[in-house]
Amino acid sequence: MKYFTESEFSDFTKMDPKLLSMLDELREAYGHPIKITSSYRSPDHPIEAAKSSPGEHAHGAAVDIVSDSGGKTFRLVKAAIQVGFQRIGISRKKGFIHLGIGYPGAPNKTIWTY
Repeated sequence: MKYFTESEFSDFTKMDPKLLSMLDELREAYGHPIKITSSYRSPDHPIEAAKSSPGEHAHGAAVDIVSDSGGKTFRLVKAAIQVGFQRIGISRKKGFIHLGIGYPGAPNKTIWTY
């Protein structure tokens, strides 16, 4: 990885290599540092355990990144789509963007809000 270190991920070994490559592409396209706030979560993590089945984080196929303004969110989402992220969740209230590459059974090409 060019722009990120293993220590930025809760369990780097569980992260999908495609996602890691796309994060570097995103950083390049965005042109500014990106802070990861959530990466791999085990299926028994409280957030994952509350779901009917574990989500992208439990598959190592998603991260949440900081986005603390509308303009920054727009630029990040635009860059994320350009590099191929197909699952994007936006929380303006909590100031983060979920970026995922999907996993078997997950709907692709979708954007949602929290």
